[in-house]
Amino acid sequence: MHKINEICKDGKSLPLSTEGNLRVVFLGVGSAFTKRNRQSNFLIIQEDHHVLVDCGTLGSLALDDVGLSVSEVQCYLPTHSHADHIGGFEEVALVNRYLSNSSNKPKMVIPKDYQDLLWTKSLAGGLEFCEVSQGQPLELTDFFEILCPKQMELLGKKVWSYKHGPMELILMRSLHIPDSAISIDDAQWCTGVLVNRRVWISGDTMFDKEYPNQFSRVSEVMFHDCQMFQGGVHASYHELMTLPNEIRSKIYLYHYNDNWDKPKTWVKDSDNFTGDPIKDGFLGWANQQVAYDFE
Repeated sequence: MHKINEICKDGKSLPLSTEGNLRVVFLGVGSAFTKRNRQSNFLIIQEDHHVLVDCGTLGSLALDDVGLSVSEVQCYLPTHSHADHIGGFEEVALVNRYLSNSSNKPKMVIPKDYQDLLWTKSLAGGLEFCEVSQGQPLELTDFFEILCPKQMELLGKKVWSYKHGPMELILMRSLHIPDSAISIDDAQWCTGVLVNRRVWISGDTMFDKEYPNQFSRVSEVMFHDCQMFQGGVHASYHELMTLPNEIRSKIYLYHYNDNWDKPKTWVKDSDNFTGDPIKDGFLGWANQQVAYDFE
């Protein structure tokens, strides 16, 4: 069972704790270049533990929308190295090292397989020479306390699992870039997240029918990446309509383009759907800045 609840009532900031229930809050639901929404970064909260999955170029603004800052969020999980997902991590690192009053480094949940790639290809350029000690530049571990998930197998897939307080976070590779990739082995690092074996968030992914099929077996609610056109490196609405009814009925769509609510611009007369996800058998569009609360 889940409910959608209002947050930040009367101007209050979003609490980073719950009374025991699992809570998912999308700070944004838009695509990489969204202008009408924030980017698709989301908070997972349970009891006194939380993790922000991705912090894109609009991440600090999205946190401010709910009364928070990058110095208050103390655990992060990057899924892949596109700017709408990791573009805010330089600010996270610098604010927490040089401006925050806390002596504790923020935590980062990240598999070893991705750690060096994130640092050397994305973050080192703006961070490693902020200081030099004994001739050595800084490293990712100077800015973040690394929490390393363990590799395991689930549903026949290699995954990574991390127990964060009461939350079990399972990361699984998704098929995102390049668009020529035909298998995970050919693709760049990108992951989705399964929370408590109840809530599945696809992460950025091309349409891969087996991917939601597999995780629908253990998921009560699913959030799937979606774009309004076909082709490229994200699953399209058209493709997601080919999923069985019983799977679509579990799915909220997120990471959508700015014309999501103007179906006349992307639904053709020949299509066998309306562009209204509820009428088309989904749970609906995911909404930003509300709480998806799970009992």
